[in-house]
Amino acid sequence: MSNKATTFFIINQADVNYCLAARASKVVFALVDPRDPYQQWIKKETPTKDQEGQPAFVLVNKATNETINHSKKIGPLGLVQNYQADDNSVLWTESKDGDKDFKYIRWVGRLDYNIVANNHEIHDGRIVDLAYGTHISQRWKFVADNSKDEQVTAPKTVTISCRRKEGFNLTVRNGTVVLAPADPNDTNQIWIKDVSYANRVKDQDGKQAFALINKATGKAIKHGFGPGYLVQLAEFNRNYLDSSLLWTESEKALGFREIRMQANTSAAFNVFYVNEADSNKALLTLRLRNDSSDQEWKFQEIIDTTPEKPSNQWDPSKADIFFDGGK
Repeated sequence: MSNKATTFFIINQADVNYCLAARASKVVFALVDPRDPYQQWIKKETPTKDQEGQPAFVLVNKATNETINHSKKIGPLGLVQNYQADDNSVLWTESKDGDKDFKYIRWVGRLDYNIVANNHEIHDGRIVDLAYGTHISQRWKFVADNSKDEQVTAPKTVTISCRRKEGFNLTVRNGTVVLAPADPNDTNQIWIKDVSYANRVKDQDGKQAFALINKATGKAIKHGFGPGYLVQLAEFNRNYLDSSLLWTESEKALGFREIRMQANTSAAFNVFYVNEADSNKALLTLRLRNDSSDQEWKFQEIIDTTPEKPSNQWDPSKADIFFDGGK
């Protein structure tokens, strides 16, 4: 047996943007964040083997030093400190068969008990279970933590304009995202295009995700209720990767792009006119993609020397306080 202990992200095949994480002493799904030690697991080999001869291992969270365990029956996984050497509730093996390096993670005592998404539903904070079956959400891949070798892309400072309304930029007025006449002195028209998670989080077409954070307010554009509704604004906190704040883009002509929901690329930024004669009544909504100029946007990078509104910086010691209950 090797004494080697390697740190991994444990990625789910049903949605490779998500991995296992420890939050508030629970095992949950989280959007992959290479800077988050709560998503990193130490895979410790043991001398035990399962009935197929596969070597058993324990999974210890890098941040909390807690080990994944279970009650030896169907239900949510748990986390325990200081497991006993003879406790097989912390022992796991990988299946020999799989798909594209994704394999089942089974309890050593019953190889038909696999780690799986609760009800096969995956989203940030979703509880992870032990259950029967061979669903795609029960297949996992261990990805070695190479984050020290990765360079995090710096955010860009931009203005955002629409092809339909030349000379207007997206801005925030009274807590609402609207179009307003371009004003280089208006910090509400400046946006931070944060691509910190671009290498890990993508949409169904493989496009990299980003958040759009208003320079003046520190709040990010949120999906809201989806197509047919206004977008919303929400606090942007780097301790909690919220998929409802993530967007992707697809190229159109002349440097314009569609800005789409990362989780549902059929929905895109769209201008809604309360009154065509009133330039201050052009609101930002989401609508199904329709190839209109109302859905074509341009990012104009700018050199901005004004200080950014303080936002919550990455603090791994506080990450678990953002757990939403998982259901």
